[in-house]
Amino acid sequence: MFVFFKYRQRPKNLVNFMSKEETILDQIWDELAASLEVGGHPFHIFSISTISNNKPDSRNVVLRNVNRNNQSITFHTDTRSNKISQIKNDINVCALFYDSAKKIQIRAYGFISIETDELLIKDRWNQSKKMSKLCYLNKSAPGEKINNPKDYLYDEDDLQNIEVGIKNFSVINIKFNKIDWLNLSHKGHERIIINFTNEDNIKFEWVAP
Repeated sequence: MFVFFKYRQRPKNLVNFMSKEETILDQIWDELAASLEVGGHPFHIFSISTISNNKPDSRNVVLRNVNRNNQSITFHTDTRSNKISQIKNDINVCALFYDSAKKIQIRAYGFISIETDELLIKDRWNQSKKMSKLCYLNKSAPGEKINNPKDYLYDEDDLQNIEVGIKNFSVINIKFNKIDWLNLSHKGHERIIINFTNEDNIKFEWVAP
């Protein structure tokens, strides 16, 4: 069964007037946003799958920003990593979130892109903690062959100018076009497909788990 809605974020006092489908979508965005503030939130670290030589390539990344109005999320990565070339070759992506306590799985499909706004990139860099910035000082690119386990690490002298790491810093955006939501429950599993057909129209479809 298909259900169409025009979707906008609802004021909290209108939540009781929302359909079950709309409530699920609101909960998805609320949980994604909460993962930016709540320590240990299960959605803070999630998995993305890109395409490399016609094969899936998955890894965990850290959620850095959520834009409900634009139906997008953001993470950061090293400009030298393999995922950058993969993104340039194929923009299709799947993001996987799982809450083991609530037994909710979210697979979000969409298009992935590399941020080009230099002012925004600099702002995101400035907001990053020192520990995060240190990762971008490493001498070796992610995946590069090294002789010893710690050979990739930055030199102590590099700590004098940690800001040079911005040259290896990339902001990556994922814009959703579909969400596959699954709730595992002893009362009966539930699964719904949410398609973002355009800015306003959203299609909900219940499917068998």
